[in-house]
Amino acid sequence: MSLKVRVEAAVKPTEDTAKVERALRKFFPTGQIEKSERPNGSLSLRIQGNGYDSLSTLRSLIKQERIRSAARAILLRKLRELPLRFYLNKQAAFMGHVSFCEPIGESAHGPITVEIDSEDPQAVVDYLATPAPNAEPRGGRRR
Repeated sequence: MSLKVRVEAAVKPTEDTAKVERALRKFFPTGQIEKSERPNGSLSLRIQGNGYDSLSTLRSLIKQERIRSAARAILLRKLRELPLRFYLNKQAAFMGHVSFCEPIGESAHGPITVEIDSEDPQAVVDYLATPAPNAEPRGGRRR
């Protein structure tokens, strides 16, 4: 199955390019970062990847932070439009945390845009945010 991942973040004039690169690497440690100048003179950083391996770090962090259910709900809503596109808070990413956001207004320095082309986008959602098996309510088992 074909799976292509494109990640992009703009570098605002008040930001340090190395810090934005570090934020991208927290989720996407493989792949070369490409730098390009935008028409307005700002800088844009991009990473491209292929296959599920390019999403493995993001998947691990979603699981580690115990946000699979919330992430799954967000990603399922994004399936309405293809390619699958979602946004991550750049400042949270710098700290190694997964925080989904909207493209405008929720991330002071702009978001990290993640775009995934896949023949089976539902499988991508299942990979990134698999529901926890036999999830128990908080506080243990009910009797």
